[in-house]
Amino acid sequence: MQEKEKNALVKLYEERFKELGEDVRTLGWKNREEQTLRFKMLCEVGDLRNSSVCDVGCGFGDLLDYLRSTAGEVKYTGIDIVPSLLERARQKHPESSFYCLNLVEEPFEEEHDYFLLSGSLSYKIIDNLAFAERMIERMFRLARKGVAVNFLSTYVNFQHERNYHYAPEEMFRFAKRLSRWVRMRHDYPLWEFTLYLFKEAQL
Repeated sequence: MQEKEKNALVKLYEERFKELGEDVRTLGWKNREEQTLRFKMLCEVGDLRNSSVCDVGCGFGDLLDYLRSTAGEVKYTGIDIVPSLLERARQKHPESSFYCLNLVEEPFEEEHDYFLLSGSLSYKIIDNLAFAERMIERMFRLARKGVAVNFLSTYVNFQHERNYHYAPEEMFRFAKRLSRWVRMRHDYPLWEFTLYLFKEAQL
C-alpha cells in the first residue's frame, strides 16, 4: 500500500466518523447484523476461550464485545491505521492494547494465539493481491495457532468500483503455500468468503 493510498483511506474513515459517529456504517458495514455474522465466521477459526487475539483493522474494537459475549474473557489487541477510530476504541476498552500502524509496513512483533481480520482488504489499491498476501504472511508468522481473514468474492453479480474482489481459488492456493492446514467458508449469506490458516492439523 502506497502512502497516498493509506492517507486516502484514513481520510475516508475520519470523514465518516465525523459524519456518522460510532456507527457500523462508519466502518463500511451495512448493518450490525452483517457485522456480527462476519465476526461469527472469523471466530469459528477455533476455541477462543482464554486465548489471545489480535484484531487487524479493529475500528472501534467491536470484535472484543462479540468475543466477550461468545468466548468470555480473552486477551485482546487491536490494530488500525485510523487515529480517531482507535481513540474511541481505547475509550471503550481501556484495559486492552491498541496500536496505530500498518501491520505490513511497520514494526510489530507481538505474538498472539490468533490473528483475525475483517474487511480491511476490501478497498481497491494499486496491488491488492500482493498487499493481501503480505498481510496474511505477517499474521501467520506471528500467530501461534491460526489466522482468519475474510474477502469480497469474485462469485458475485455486482462489484462496486471502489472495492476489490478476490478469487477464492487463488487465495486458497496462496494459503496452502504457507500452511498444510487450510479451510475456507463460502457458504454464508454475504458476498464474501472466509479463509482459515492453522499451525497444526484440526480434528
